[in-house]
Amino acid sequence: MALDINTLINQMVGAAKDSLGSNWPGIKDVATSSLTTIAQNLVDIEKMKIVGIITPEKAALLISMQKQAAKMAIATEVGLGILAAEAAINAALDVVRTAVNTAIGWTLL
Repeated sequence: MALDINTLINQMVGAAKDSLGSNWPGIKDVATSSLTTIAQNLVDIEKMKIVGIITPEKAALLISMQKQAAKMAIATEVGLGILAAEAAINAALDVVRTAVNTAIGWTLL
C-alpha cells in the first residue's frame, strides 16, 4: 500500500500538536513545515525502495538527519526545550510507524 503524503502530514501534525499542548500556537508553522519535510522523505524512501535505489541503512540515516533538523527547528522557535521538541517528533513518528514500516517493508521508524 502506497503512503499518502496528506494522511502522513495530518496524522503527524495532529500528534505533534497534542504533544506540544499550549506551546502549539507559537510553534505551529515551523513544526508543520518540519513534519511535512519528514513526511515527504518517508514517501520518497518508499519510492526509492520500490525501484531499489536505497538501502535500509541509508533510509535510516536520512530519517535520522531529518528528525534532528526538525527537533532543532522546533526547539529554537519558541525556546522550547530539546526534550519537548524530541517528544513531539517522536509522537509524530509513532502515529505513522506501522503504516510506514509496512509500506516500506523495513523497520524504519
